[in-house]
Amino acid sequence: MKRIAVLTSNKGTGSNLEAILKAIESKKIRNGKVVVVVSDKEDAQGLNRARKRNIPALFFPPKGKTRLEYDEELGKLLKNKYHVDLVVLAGWMLILSDHFINYFPDKTINLHPGLLPDTGEFITLKNGQKIKAIRGLHTNTAVQYAIDHHYPVTGSTVHFITPSVDQGPVILRSEVKIKKGDTVENLYQRMKKEEHIILPKAVSLYCEYKLNIKNGKVHIKP
Repeated sequence: MKRIAVLTSNKGTGSNLEAILKAIESKKIRNGKVVVVVSDKEDAQGLNRARKRNIPALFFPPKGKTRLEYDEELGKLLKNKYHVDLVVLAGWMLILSDHFINYFPDKTINLHPGLLPDTGEFITLKNGQKIKAIRGLHTNTAVQYAIDHHYPVTGSTVHFITPSVDQGPVILRSEVKIKKGDTVENLYQRMKKEEHIILPKAVSLYCEYKLNIKNGKVHIKP
């Protein structure tokens, strides 16, 4: 049974954490268990969702620490106290350095609110069109970027993290069409529906040993 830690901040409602928990309860994720939920914000909704299920909910603030100290302490805590096998970033707003990644190499996945390519700066959509990858932007800002730049579609990407922001190996993506008159709110709601599918699926694939990274690219075993 893979031991999972979910890291979340105070943006949003913690719905992606909820999607993971429900997937575990419904056996869509068969070989994983969330053993701790961590947030850098005391009022994060994800902590409340964890407490309701009697899952350890940890407020871990960065105040008084350098970012490298924070990453080191967080990595050590998850590794040594909770014996975590997989770290899932679901709305986590802090960039994690290699001081954290060294504890969980190829074992930390992130949900990014934009379409990321396997390599390069552009991604080819299902219709063959190319758009520039949206990197380094969080939540509403990333969604607004897609609207402002008149993208035909946007979407979300689940990927392994590396020290290079939003450039780790891609596991799964979801495309969402941008409609005329879309606001950040209604477009992001449609993106969320897809995120609630691809994030638990990526977790399930990891827990079932179906993800293999070769030459910087994820290969999914049948």
